[in-house]
Formats: sequence, structure tokens, C-alpha cells
Amino acid sequence: MADWHNSTEWAKARAYAKTILEPQCVTCGKHLEGGDWTIDHIIPAGSDGVPNHNLENLQSMCRECNGRKSDRLYARTTWQNPRWN
Repeated sequence: MADWHNSTEWAKARAYAKTILEPQCVTCGKHLEGGDWTIDHIIPAGSDGVPNHNLENLQSMCRECNGRKSDRLYARTTWQNPRWN
């Protein structure tokens, strides 16, 4: 685990994000509470190894989805099935 995981800055950013962000996983839609509610960096760590802890770079994820994402960058799409139009 990277050193920044244990930093005061990350602890403060994570706690603040949980007061602002919805307790719903952005990936699977699950309602989040307790230890299942994790805060994920949308854009992972840069070349310096430390991610941006600004609220704009944070999202709510369940523990399972966050573990599956790891340090990858997901591209969001707005694809719709043409049959739904």
C-alpha cells in the first residue's frame, strides 16, 4: 500500500468526501454504509505517486468495485441501446 494511504491529508479528504458525496456506488449502484463505503480517486496517482485528493477527483464506491478498479482509470460512456430510442 502506498504511503499516502496513511497520510493525514488523505484521512481528512476521505472524511470530508463522505459528508458531501452520496452513499451510492458509482459503478454498481449499491447503497453504501459502514466499512463497505470507500472513497476512490477517479484519476489515480500521477508520476509523483500521489493522487489528487480534491473532491472533484473523488467518488463513492463499494469495497468490491473499488478493489476491482484498483489504480486504473475508468472511462465513463453514455452508450444506449438503439432499440430503446
